[in-house]
Order: sequence, then C-alpha cells, then structure tokens
Amino acid sequence: MNGITECKLDFRGVIIILLLTAAYFACYFYVPQKMCYLFFAGIAVTAVFQFRSSPGFWLPMLPLLFMAGGGTLPTGTFNPAIATIVMIAFTLLYVFDRVLWNKPLFVPSPYLFFIFIAILVQACSVFISIHLHGQHSLNAIRDGSSLFLFFPLAVIIPVICRTEKKFNQLLRAMLITLLVAAAIGVMQYFSITSFSRVDMSLGYIYKGRVAGLFGNANIFAGYLELSIPPAIALFFREKDIRWKITAAVAIALGILGVLYSFSRGGLICTFIGCGITLLYIFRTKVWIPVIFGILTVFILIHNAGTFERQMSFFMNPKAHLNQPTILHRYVSYRGFFNQFAESPVTGVGWGAREFFWGRTRIYTFWEVRHCKSTEMIKTFGGLNSLFLNHAVKGGIIALIPILLMFGAIYAAFIRAFRRGGGIVAVAIIAGIFSFMIHQIIGNQIRFPTVNSQFWFVLGLLFVLASSNFSKPNRKDRKKLQQSPKPILHEN
Repeated sequence: MNGITECKLDFRGVIIILLLTAAYFACYFYVPQKMCYLFFAGIAVTAVFQFRSSPGFWLPMLPLLFMAGGGTLPTGTFNPAIATIVMIAFTLLYVFDRVLWNKPLFVPSPYLFFIFIAILVQACSVFISIHLHGQHSLNAIRDGSSLFLFFPLAVIIPVICRTEKKFNQLLRAMLITLLVAAAIGVMQYFSITSFSRVDMSLGYIYKGRVAGLFGNANIFAGYLELSIPPAIALFFREKDIRWKITAAVAIALGILGVLYSFSRGGLICTFIGCGITLLYIFRTKVWIPVIFGILTVFILIHNAGTFERQMSFFMNPKAHLNQPTILHRYVSYRGFFNQFAESPVTGVGWGAREFFWGRTRIYTFWEVRHCKSTEMIKTFGGLNSLFLNHAVKGGIIALIPILLMFGAIYAAFIRAFRRGGGIVAVAIIAGIFSFMIHQIIGNQIRFPTVNSQFWFVLGLLFVLASSNFSKPNRKDRKKLQQSPKPILHEN
C-alpha cells in the first residue's frame, strides 16, 4: 500500500477526458470515416508541430505520404487527393517558415526560370480556354494545372537540401518508399486467388494486374519507372551494408512490381532506365550490363507463360495488330490528331467535356470528342498520351510548356553531371527519360502519386546542378576522417 502513489487527476482533468471521449464518439457516429481519420491525424500532426515545426524535418516524410495519398476526400464540387492536400499544407508551412525567419524562398537558377516561363505559358493557355472557348473556369484550372501540381517541390528541395547529408537522407527516403510500394504490389499479386477475365478472351491467362496503392496498374508502373534507377544508383553509392541490402531488395521487388503490373510500356521503359544506369556504372566493362540484359530476357522468355501479355507483344507483334487494346489506341489517336488539326493553335480548351463519337457501344471503336463544359466535372481523361492531351486541349501553345520543362531538365542534368553529380544524376535522368518515353502512349504524370515523385526527383536533380550544394571532395573527406575530434573545454 505504501508503494501506491496518489492519483493526481483532479476534477478538471476528468472533465477534459470526458469531453475528449464525447468528441471521439461524436466523430465515430456522425462524421464520415475518412474525415474522422483526417481530424485525428490533424490533431496528432498539430501536436508534433509544437516540437518539430521545421520544413526540413518533414521533407523526408513526403515521398511516403505522397505514395500513400492517392485516395480522394469528398468535398462536394470535386475530390482532391490526399497527396495534393499534403502538398498544399507543406507549401504553406514552408512559405510561413521562410517569411517568419526572413529567408529567401528559392535558390535562383536558370532551370527554375525556364520552368516558371513554362508555367506562365500554361496559365495563358488556361486563360484562353476560359475566355475564348468558354470552358468552365474551375474545370479549366484543375485540368490545365495537373502537370505542374507538385512543382513547389522543385523550388523547396534545393533550398532545404544544401548538404550531402541531407541529400543522402532524401535518397534514402525515396528508397524506403519504393520498398514499401513495391512490397505492397508483390503481396497483392500473391494474394489473388482467381484469374483476370479482362484479357482472357484474348488468350492471356494471368491472376490480375497489380496496382499497389495507386489504383491503376499503369500508374503503378509509371511510379516504378521513376524510382528504380535512383535505387540502383544508391545501391552502388552506399557504403553501409544495411542500406545496400535494402536497396537490393527494393530493386528486386520494384522489378517484380513492374512485371506483375503487366504493363507493356512500363516493362520497356523500366528496362531502358535501368539499362542506361547500368551502362554508365559499368562503362569500362560494358559486357556486365549486356550479360544482365541477356539474363533478364532469358528469364522472361523462360516464364513467357506467366508474362505472356507482355512477352507476346514483343515476340510476335503482328499478331497484336487486331487486338482491341491496340485498335482502341489507333482509333483514339487518329481522332486526337483530327481534333488538333481543327484547332492547332489554341486547342479545344482545358476542362472540355468528353463524349464518345461513333455508331457502336464497343469501347474499341469509341473516338473521344470534346465540347464546352458548363458544369463541374469530377475527373478528366488524359487521352492516353501527355503530348496529345496538351496538343488537343491547348494546341501549340500548350506544347510549349512541355518543351520548356524537358529542355530545362536536360540542361540541369548537363550542369549536374559536370559538377560531379555522377551516378545519381545519370540515374535520375535515366528514370525521367524512360518515363518521358512512356508518356507518348500514356499520361501517368497527371496523377498526384506520380506527379509528386516526378517533381521530387527533379528537385534532387536541381540540387546537384545548384552552386549552393556543398559536396566535399575526396581530399576534404580524407581530412575530415583523419582530423582528431575537437576537445571541448568548459569555461
């Protein structure tokens, strides 16, 4: 009895506990589940902010939050993705922190300047869509801004990430996120007990296409295209054996994720990105990546029964010319080119309402057409191509931002490579290059989960190209390792 301490919970504490309990049950019974989770998560994040309010502390957590934030929250007019809400909140925190401490908001660079010009041109295209084509203003803004939705990351990362330690921290954060995303996709494949009936009529028998947390297999493949090459670079760059093992597991699971997504474009582009990275790493021993490639092709051919949807497309392409998935793209692309020819300068307008033109209800022969939107549209189509999407909706004016953006990216890579970016710069540009090829026949970049990853790796590339990035050379590292630790004397 003497060991029992006196309870210090007074009457006020009891009232607080009862009020919190009542609030919990009120949320549980009267608030939607997603909003309830968001409410309590907001309370937890606010409590942590009391102790950790620096944007640099939260930046490494963003890749994981973006990857898991593909779900949407119903708001009545349109449903923003959780990743978008996180980006807006983090940007506001960053701006408030920089203004509060009277620090610059961005690191001046010519690459950011050209991207700013691209955003300005895209804004002009949206303005034309609203005032010339009469499109619904919110539809035009939402549809036209999808490419640059997570652009603030390219501004914030070079400001916060100014040392090699912080740079490695962000690379490892991306690696952990890739490991989690790929592991979920692989587990999803092995948890499927039935067979997919989508392509069974075409002769393909497989369990199903995995999408992880991304909602769509092609979106999942686009995310892996951007993530696997930097993971390969980190595997060869890391000195710690634990991180090497983590990178190796993440790479293996990521490649399995691409295969189990059964995305033909994803398989080709991932192979291109990994091949470019390995060719640079073994540039003096080219036979090593060649052997890797031969072994990969041999393994895929040996398991052609499992991956028949992908392998038969490359081994016997003529047999696929009459398949619905190919005919659908052919008919759609032909219609898109016709629409572009009707209005080549300004396009049909961002936020245009889609409808299908044709005399049959079979999806293969639908031709997507557009007209003026007069009310809110929940989601917009990507026209199965980033470039055709911009050409049809914004015309030549909307194609200029894409050219400026990718031109700035490759100029930043040249600068980063000359400044000693090495394997990381090559891996990042390899992932972006392969991803860009996929955007010719896909438009995964418009989805928040992939758009966030694109601008995150682009921010890392701008760090390597920045003159403010302090990376110690080999001589400085040896001096730091050989110098004795300073002795602190107490005054």
